[in-house]
Amino acid sequence: MKKTSFSVPELFYITAFFLWLLGSSIAHIPNGVELSLWLMSFAVLISFAATVFPWLGIRWLRLEKKGCRAGWWLAYCLQVASWGVFAYAMFLRLGRSLPCFHTLITLLSLLWAAWLLIFIYSRHACQPRQREGTLKEDTQPNSSLNRKREDT
Repeated sequence: MKKTSFSVPELFYITAFFLWLLGSSIAHIPNGVELSLWLMSFAVLISFAATVFPWLGIRWLRLEKKGCRAGWWLAYCLQVASWGVFAYAMFLRLGRSLPCFHTLITLLSLLWAAWLLIFIYSRHACQPRQREGTLKEDTQPNSSLNRKREDT
């Protein structure tokens, strides 16, 4: 079995997800909303920092480009959408619309799980498809390109 190693940003994403799960669970119990808001905000802040800081030039948070890029983009779109939904949920919490807040927090937990699973799958399990005729012909011993090279 192939050994996989996680990078620092992936560990930050996983830590943020577990913080999010803890905070969202506490949000649903009576008198637990204040602590949950801090935990969920800290989780979003970690996720935001691990995503945006590499774009600003912090190299040790950069991810190596591997895996399927389509899954990578889908995961980042879901991640940005989760930040927007979180901001809206906080706005609803500020307006004391608690039933809508709890519904959004529950849906947001599913959204976080989806983007994290897609992100990790696209980096570690998904292999990008190779275009036919580019790499396969060069590696086969009896390909037409190798025959042309032998003739010259």
